[in-house]
Amino acid sequence: MRKDRPGKLFKATLATTIMTGAVVAAGPFYTKAEAQSFSDVKNIPSHHFYDAVMKYTEAGMMSGYSDGTFKPGQNITRQDAAKLLALVLDLDMNQVVDPGFKDVSEKHPYYRYIAALVEAGVISGYEDNTFRPNDSLTRAQMAKILALGFNLDDMNIRLPFSDINSKQWHMEYVRALYGHEITTGTTPTTFSPNAHVTRGQMASFVFRGEAFLEPKVDENQVAVDAAVALLKAGTVNVSRGPLATAETKLAAVNQYVASLMTDKSITTKAAEGKTAGSYVVTLSKGDAKAEKTIDMKFDYAADDRFITDVKAINSKQVEVHFATPVAKSSVLDATNSVKNISFTMVTGATVNPGQLTGTLSEDGKTLTITANWFFDGEYAVKTTEALQAVSGGKFEEYTAILKAEDKVGPKYVSGSAAAKTSTNTFHVVFDEPVNASGVIAYVNDIPATVANTAGNPNQLTLTTNKAVASGTTAKVRLVNVKDYKNNLSTPNPIEADITISTDTTVPTVTNVKVLGENQVEVTYDKDMNLASFTNRARFVHSNGTVIQLTATAGKDAKTIILTGTSVFYNDKYNAILFIDSDVKDTVGNNAATYSTSVTLLKDTIPPALTTVEYKDGKIVATFTEDISASGNTSVMLIDQKTGVSTPITLRNGVNATVANNTLTISQVLPNGDYQLRLSANTVVDKAARPNANQLATMYFSVTNNVSNDTVRPVVVGVTNTSVNQGVSPGVEQTATFTAVDAESGINLVTVQDINNYTWDGKALPYGSYVTTNFNGTADKATNVVVTVHVPSSEIKETKTALFTVNNIRDNAGNILASPGSGNVTFVSGANPELITAKVGASNTSLVLTFSEPVQNVDANDFQVYINNVAIPSSALSTVQRSNSNTYVTTILGSIADNVNYYGETRDVIYLDTDRTRGYSNGDLILQDLPYNTYSKDMDYAVSIDLLSNSIYDLRVRLVYDRLSPVRNLQGNEAKFDVDVYVNKY
Repeated sequence: MRKDRPGKLFKATLATTIMTGAVVAAGPFYTKAEAQSFSDVKNIPSHHFYDAVMKYTEAGMMSGYSDGTFKPGQNITRQDAAKLLALVLDLDMNQVVDPGFKDVSEKHPYYRYIAALVEAGVISGYEDNTFRPNDSLTRAQMAKILALGFNLDDMNIRLPFSDINSKQWHMEYVRALYGHEITTGTTPTTFSPNAHVTRGQMASFVFRGEAFLEPKVDENQVAVDAAVALLKAGTVNVSRGPLATAETKLAAVNQYVASLMTDKSITTKAAEGKTAGSYVVTLSKGDAKAEKTIDMKFDYAADDRFITDVKAINSKQVEVHFATPVAKSSVLDATNSVKNISFTMVTGATVNPGQLTGTLSEDGKTLTITANWFFDGEYAVKTTEALQAVSGGKFEEYTAILKAEDKVGPKYVSGSAAAKTSTNTFHVVFDEPVNASGVIAYVNDIPATVANTAGNPNQLTLTTNKAVASGTTAKVRLVNVKDYKNNLSTPNPIEADITISTDTTVPTVTNVKVLGENQVEVTYDKDMNLASFTNRARFVHSNGTVIQLTATAGKDAKTIILTGTSVFYNDKYNAILFIDSDVKDTVGNNAATYSTSVTLLKDTIPPALTTVEYKDGKIVATFTEDISASGNTSVMLIDQKTGVSTPITLRNGVNATVANNTLTISQVLPNGDYQLRLSANTVVDKAARPNANQLATMYFSVTNNVSNDTVRPVVVGVTNTSVNQGVSPGVEQTATFTAVDAESGINLVTVQDINNYTWDGKALPYGSYVTTNFNGTADKATNVVVTVHVPSSEIKETKTALFTVNNIRDNAGNILASPGSGNVTFVSGANPELITAKVGASNTSLVLTFSEPVQNVDANDFQVYINNVAIPSSALSTVQRSNSNTYVTTILGSIADNVNYYGETRDVIYLDTDRTRGYSNGDLILQDLPYNTYSKDMDYAVSIDLLSNSIYDLRVRLVYDRLSPVRNLQGNEAKFDVDVYVNKY
């Protein structure tokens, strides 16, 4: 057979070679050398075989003799011809079928060449089942094997040879060779089919025949080359994203490139390239290989919940980058004030940034914080554990030093103005926040006032006394534009030509969203004039009731919030929203009259406490919606370290302030961890019928200064002692570890937080809790032995898995250098259950199946009810195990012979349900039969047909047998006293 591998590549011009080696019988002997030559083969015209001989001897396909000759005129044997042709055709000679020649055994030195040619249909033996390997090859035989070997088509031409005719078996082969100019005959008119072929002639014939070989396709190389086209640059998600280790990145790239392969038999291997982010990918299949360099990017994994970077982008703004989208409600309150992230001045800071507001990017990964003042110097950045990911779960707490230094002035970006006919308002945008104070502005050389633009700190709004017509260009000049670090713009002054675009487009409503029971949000496709909505919007009820709506600013200039007066209604309120055509966009275009149906749902959901944090001497409690103060005026503050509780009486406007969705309580607190306890009815929402909050508690931390302790705590020895097989684990199981911090001590509150632990990648089950034993005092516990208790009933599967410890802090606020982890084995504490009962194939068997393999099962473990009557356990036959969690029994009825049954003498089959031993009127009769059907009374003698029409109710209850209750293989008792109805079909 032909091998599926690359063909051999031969040189056209061959080097001189030297023959070495010993004489072996009379045959040629060849030992390959770097160069070889033969005394009887010269590069002269008469030696037509020179190139062929040199090529095939160098390739090891033909051999010379030890005396330095090739003997080109000597007849070639059939075996040497077979070897040459098999090698040139590149046949597979490793997996061949034995042709069965008597004179060519598997040990014959030429066996594999001969067998390969026979299998390929190129050569054959003789009728006596011999091959005659040492016989000389005839020219007729040569014609056949070359024509077949090189797939030469029979040429329909007239042969000039007088010794070849159509009756000869070899005529078509000779014609094929002649037509392809491989031979011209021994003379112009004779072919001499029975003459022998010499070694030189055979080399020449094969050499010429090679020209007709179809180029071999290396299918492996073709596959690899095609696969290279599939390799492309990409982005992969890995734990820690671009911060991951080189090993983690490489593993992810290898997985990525393997996923691109449609041919899974191709092997891929990536290695780091010469430049950052580049990888050299090697593809291989068999001996075929190819390489390609691709560029890769690394994004954060879905469960990467940490801050990747905090950096000052200018003196006014700081960007916080998150590995995964952060929940907006956990970083910004309803007024877009920043929460759960603090910036504390440290050495080198020159100014307190003051109140911080922020905007969150659409992808939720970048929070841009804008300071009321500005940043200059070093600030300690710290987040709380209240930061939540959109996908769920806490972010790792973050601590770092932010260095803010801005020496670059603002740069002009663009200017704009739009008008229906004319305008006196112009907007100028810079690449960073700019301060309107001190700026001198001119429009067409006429002085203009300058103001900062609400909602866009990078923009200045210029207002001139003289309107400029739309479609014209105004010359704007600004002098002394500065950022908040007082860096002057470059150049100074700034001059720009601003063309006033003509805007006659009517503003259109794009969306209406119901926000509450009396409030909607209307979004337009253009910036709107808020004042134009006064007395221009209303709700109209189907009964004719009209409610006027008040307009307030929404999230941007395109959004208007319309709010009506409180309306009392049940469940929902259907109305038509009307907005008059008098409302305008900011350039004066009137909108068309707008109306739409809205359904307002009654608000019955109370405000819920979402976060508590401590800022600037105040406790700030945030709720899910806007609130007002309510009847309860006392809250409780509990010091988690000492357990001391402090009541705080709320005095609205004195020590307590309610604004939007926050309750702010003024209370000076020392560093520590606290619990705020809000009683019910402390606040209410703003529904028509206000909903009061429910009792709520939440933990928060107070850090008034930055500690000098920068050493992070460590966790060691995460382990447990597992329960042995067959032993019930008891009510709970435990895992232990030790937390160590020799400087400021372990923060015990973080140790107690059950959310800081996972097992098998999941949160610990409900009911888990923590106990501790520590060295030192509660406020400086330097060595804490922690025991985590887990309820056994919540462990559904016995497993050894990784137990991890996260977010443990010391009293200086330092977080673990790395999570603690160790393998912990928890055994299943789940109770087995009887889950199904059904009638067996015989109609008399009862098949009982448990949720898992159980032990100690017998008739005393079941209470069977037939037609709502309890059947004695003695009526059950021996309970037999069918498989690991299935058992089979039958219900045995007793026979009463010749009894009075409704005035007739009958035999009956009954169950002794009144337990009086023997038949009585209180027993359950399942079947009556003609008298004398049975000859005598018999107890538990007949298997009951459970599909009988007389049985209309059949159920089984697993009961507690105090002598040997049903247990699983771990030793956990089953769930008892649960009825399972029998499936009768």
